Amino acid sequence: MDQLIAQSIQLFHHTLHSDANVIKAAEEQLSQIKVTEGYSKVLLKILASNEVDISIRQSVAVFLKNMIIRRWRGVEDESPISESDAEFIRENLIDLLVHSHHLVQNQIEVMIEIIANRDFPEKWTSLLPKALQYINTQDIKLILAGLTSLQLGIKRYQYIPSDDKRRESLYEIIKQIGPLLLQILEFLANHQTVESAIMQKKIIKIYSYCMKFKIPELLVQPEVLKGWLNQFVRIIQRDISVQENSKFIEDCRKNHWWRLKKSTSTLLCTILRKSGKIRKSDPETQKQLSALFMPAYSIEIMKIFYEQLSGLVAKNNGVFYERYQKKLIEYFTTSVIYGTTYVVMKTFLNDLIQKILFPILCFNEKDAELWEDDPQEFLRSQFESAATFATPRIEALNFIIDVVGKRGRANLDSIMGFCIQKLNVYNSAADASQKNPNEKDGILIIIAVLSTYLKNIKFYRSNLEQMLLLHVFPELTSEHGFLRARACILFSEFYNIEFSNPVYFSNALKLILQLMSDKDLPVRIKAGMSICNLVRAHQGLNEIRPILPQLLDKIFSLLGEAESEELVVSIESIIQRFKHEIAPYATNLIRNLSEQFLRLLELEKDPENESVASQECLMVYCTLLRALKDVPDVFNQMENYIVPILQTLFKEDCIMYLEEALRILTFLTYYPKSISPLVWSLYPQIMGLFEEFACDFISSYVNPIDNFISYGTEVFFSTPQYIEAIFNMYKKMVGDIRHSPVDASDACKIMESVVQRGKGRIDNAIAPIMEIACTRLLNKEKDNQMSKEFMVYLIEIIANCIYYNPSIAIKYLESNNLVEPIFSKWFSNISKFQRFYDKKISVLAFSALLSLNPAPNFVIHGTTTIITMMLNFTVDMLKIEEDLDKKNAEYEAELLKGNITEEEEEEDELDEDLDDLLKNHDREFEFAEVKDTDDCEGDDDHEIFLDDLDKVTEYYRSGAGDLNIEDGEDDFEFEGELQHDENEDDEDEQLFEDEDTPDFETPIDDVDGFEYMLGSIQFFFQANPACGSKLTEDQQKKIQEYIRIMPERKEKLRIEKEKEDKRQAEYERKQKEKVQNLVQ
Repeated sequence: MDQLIAQSIQLFHHTLHSDANVIKAAEEQLSQIKVTEGYSKVLLKILASNEVDISIRQSVAVFLKNMIIRRWRGVEDESPISESDAEFIRENLIDLLVHSHHLVQNQIEVMIEIIANRDFPEKWTSLLPKALQYINTQDIKLILAGLTSLQLGIKRYQYIPSDDKRRESLYEIIKQIGPLLLQILEFLANHQTVESAIMQKKIIKIYSYCMKFKIPELLVQPEVLKGWLNQFVRIIQRDISVQENSKFIEDCRKNHWWRLKKSTSTLLCTILRKSGKIRKSDPETQKQLSALFMPAYSIEIMKIFYEQLSGLVAKNNGVFYERYQKKLIEYFTTSVIYGTTYVVMKTFLNDLIQKILFPILCFNEKDAELWEDDPQEFLRSQFESAATFATPRIEALNFIIDVVGKRGRANLDSIMGFCIQKLNVYNSAADASQKNPNEKDGILIIIAVLSTYLKNIKFYRSNLEQMLLLHVFPELTSEHGFLRARACILFSEFYNIEFSNPVYFSNALKLILQLMSDKDLPVRIKAGMSICNLVRAHQGLNEIRPILPQLLDKIFSLLGEAESEELVVSIESIIQRFKHEIAPYATNLIRNLSEQFLRLLELEKDPENESVASQECLMVYCTLLRALKDVPDVFNQMENYIVPILQTLFKEDCIMYLEEALRILTFLTYYPKSISPLVWSLYPQIMGLFEEFACDFISSYVNPIDNFISYGTEVFFSTPQYIEAIFNMYKKMVGDIRHSPVDASDACKIMESVVQRGKGRIDNAIAPIMEIACTRLLNKEKDNQMSKEFMVYLIEIIANCIYYNPSIAIKYLESNNLVEPIFSKWFSNISKFQRFYDKKISVLAFSALLSLNPAPNFVIHGTTTIITMMLNFTVDMLKIEEDLDKKNAEYEAELLKGNITEEEEEEDELDEDLDDLLKNHDREFEFAEVKDTDDCEGDDDHEIFLDDLDKVTEYYRSGAGDLNIEDGEDDFEFEGELQHDENEDDEDEQLFEDEDTPDFETPIDDVDGFEYMLGSIQFFFQANPACGSKLTEDQQKKIQEYIRIMPERKEKLRIEKEKEDKRQAEYERKQKEKVQNLVQ
């Protein structure tokens, strides 16, 4: 043992060596040694030894922690730790926490948590007794170790739902330790040491863990609850002395007293939410808590929190923990929901908003310091705080939003009255020294967050122009940079109001454009961000159009100064608004965008960087490619910049970008209508990515792969490995019954494209394709995931193969005795074939069967059924065509009348959202009527409650079982009536409603199913005249009628195609002319 200890110390010493080869060799030896029986004892002894260098002990602690993480239950290629080693670690880890160096204690605590989460209390039976033994001593170190171990053991219960039997042990533990913990908390009230604060915080954490899900009965006994709440209030009301506060002035997070207050305020917010609104399904103990807490305690605590907020800044000389302040405000935000608390809060609501929350919103000294010394950090703090909701300022805004949105118009009027009064005082001041710009910034923030109400209530809407002219536009030239930035935001917020004079908007817009070159970075960025909304307005376009390239360059320049997704969105808005003018600048735009994307991608590798600007860049690619769809020549130039970006993204470490990258590839392969060699180079990369780990993204693969097949047909079918990659994808997704019906359906869509585009070129693949589809379709195993839609896709794979080559397809079915089960499944689910495509591919497949000569026996015997199916589908298809003809006729009529133009139709999509906003201005916003004493709807009422997450959700298969047809003959016969549908209710059920896949352009689009059907029927009865007697009189008449109208139909289709070709040619001519004019 001693020799192994010495060897291990030496190896860990080598892991700290400067030579990478020495480090690697040491790590390899340690990997071999760690599986040795009893090696955990060696590591624990090293950690407990004060004679070993602390840097080595730190390395050992990290090594042991990682070993426990990986080997406690065994992961992948590592076997679980032996039971003897596990027991030794459990028995000694808490002792080690007491005696180890403080620099390794954090790692030991992580080990305790991991093991407790898996083994406590069932296997780790000694944790509770030992923790209690330590807590009952007079030694501070032992008490801390005992409370820490207890906290980490109880922590596991916060994730165990109410009806889980594992939670029952918590109730017994709390009965045992609850009174003791309360006694300790009361005892620590008289001890003002840092250790006291740490221990109290641990007890608060233990109590917090018990509040998740079902609460232990002991904690809702009236006297017990009162005792705990008294201690919570005592902690909140305890003042932090000047001496205590002076130790961590720069970072209050390190002050244990502030952290204790924050944890306690968080707990009280949790108790309020837990008590506030009770559902019938809530545990009985939660109802008891509500009955005790809401009538009195909730109000008393609210008053105490009000006192805390009132004196927080003054009492502590501006030095306090902001997250504590945020939690105090959060209590009031939550109290807005409940009538019990709101009716009391209302008595001091104005003071709460005007005297406490409003100063928090105002520009302050900390903001000013950041603005001057680190403008990048100023912007970052704003962006990140808005995203994480972790600041008092954001929580104050949440309160204002909720108190207006949930409690009505009176609060809006009161808040706006306060804002207007402050703005008037500011404007009426005799000179600048009497104006308070910081307060004005706070007022403008409030107005911005209430903008939705102001724009949709007539009284306020009618005064918005005056408000902007008097109080906002003047600040665009303010001497204070933060007011210039705020004015940009306010103008952008109200971009879509109607101005009495367009000059007002134009002048303000010109100032915004100038501010993009302001001396202060935050002003430049905010001005650039405001462009996002301003270009959506119907006004001001003439100011932007002449400077479009300069504006784009400027925003890209700003993006280089600050990684803001809002700036990227501004670029996207410009492209959408000026899509016809953007073509001449496209290549330069793509180059700049690619440079910025790669820069942002590198920056976002930092785990502390929460920006998503790089993802927004990918959205801009999509927007730009869509905007340039009528200028395919530009794509060849842009590919040189886009393809290298996609090559970077189609890798495992960029999986989070895969969906957007595939979307870009979709546009890159669709709009040019041809695939360049450079773009083809991406195909093997994306298919390799799919095979390795991207099968969950198959829905994003469908469109780009279909484009490769459709617009690069010759290259695709002349490259065997390309076809093989698709077959492997299809086999993986459809052949494995564990893959979901949705994902497997997407694989079917891709394979349909291959079969239709490859007519006559993939004969050898038809049988394997059918084998996979038939096997999955007929699989009756319980684990076979099936849906009605997926069933249709599988049958359509078979239909496509029959249409591709009926001889090959039928040969496969007959040789494998699959004719009867496949056609039985097909016909018994016929009502599920609801889309035009479903009906058409079925008609084409049936027609292909009739074209066989000699006809198979099952076709001869089932003539009546097949013909009936074809005629029924044809009636449906003709009805769909008729409806489309009506819509087209209405559109043509509107064009002739001059009511719309094709260009206006194209612009409609862009202006739709804006028009909706403007139309909404004619509607008066109506607040929900809620009495002050009543509860109102909370934000989490529509969320899934965690209590329900543990329940096993039964997976319902939407597809029905197979229809059993007793027939002993090899040749399948369709005798008598049609087979009954497996689910007759399907006739009224709409399938495929959730699909987001656009209609593909396929070879069968150009095939007139009507003509093809009639031709096959005529051929069949000429070759098999005896079968004519199987038709009913009505069917014979219907066929004759169809034959009679066929020439007329052909002429109609010819004229329609001619019209469409002319319209498309004229459209393309206009687009080219427009682009040429812009270039000139």
